[in-house]
Amino acid sequence: MTTLIDIAGLQFWYGDAEALAGVDLRIREGEFVAIVGANGSGKSTLARLLGGLDRPGTAAAAAACGHDLLTHDGRIAARRDVGVLFQDPENQFVGANVEEDLAFGLENLSWPAERIAARVAEVVETFGLGDLLQRAPQSLSGGQKQRTALAGVLAVPRRVLVLDEPTSMLDPAGRDDVLQAVRRLHAGGLTVVYVTQEMDEVTEATRVVALRAGRVAFDGPPTGLFADVDLVDQLSLGLPMPAAVAAELARRGRRLIGLPFSLDDLVTALNAGAVL
Repeated sequence: MTTLIDIAGLQFWYGDAEALAGVDLRIREGEFVAIVGANGSGKSTLARLLGGLDRPGTAAAAAACGHDLLTHDGRIAARRDVGVLFQDPENQFVGANVEEDLAFGLENLSWPAERIAARVAEVVETFGLGDLLQRAPQSLSGGQKQRTALAGVLAVPRRVLVLDEPTSMLDPAGRDDVLQAVRRLHAGGLTVVYVTQEMDEVTEATRVVALRAGRVAFDGPPTGLFADVDLVDQLSLGLPMPAAVAAELARRGRRLIGLPFSLDDLVTALNAGAVL
């Protein structure tokens, strides 16, 4: 598969503070990669750099969708192919109503009016926004705001979607809305980079990259990360809820067969009986 993100030796500083200390990361087309780590580990910095929003400090290689992130022109081009959704959707709203907001990026690309109308109708259908078109974005619920912001990002066709803790400000219903939308997008072939501190969301990904003090501490499947309880503790990550329940049962002398990462897995393990 085509490599869309190709990063080697990436470093970044905020003044004298090093935020990324030599990150290597390659992401292929169609992957769903979760980026995790404690506060200050460099997750959000990496997200911004992948989207071409900040200039890398130094790197042996830094490319997104074939665009060189070390150059100004490359970063501008990367912003066209890599969409970034932030934690607070209100920071991304520019239109007076949802319909204007969805059309804004396409108008900046000088799409003809009929093509803009067709594309807006398409994303409205995809994200279920038909009843919200004339609403001011600020009047929406948390989940509606984030779905609208996501639709706005993807109104411009993208090759990679980067989400920076998109559910951290949402209630459970809003969180489910966003996760369902991301699942559908990935199933449709979109490459997803998902920054999160919610370990239950990590199990959605096919691969997880854990950062510690600006360095990659783990890169592999979620099951591999959560099976290494010592590393999880060192990274201050915690476990998905089903795995945490299993770990607590083990501490109480009731070890389950395997480590469950979903509620279905937990129920199956409990039904199978515990090993004393």
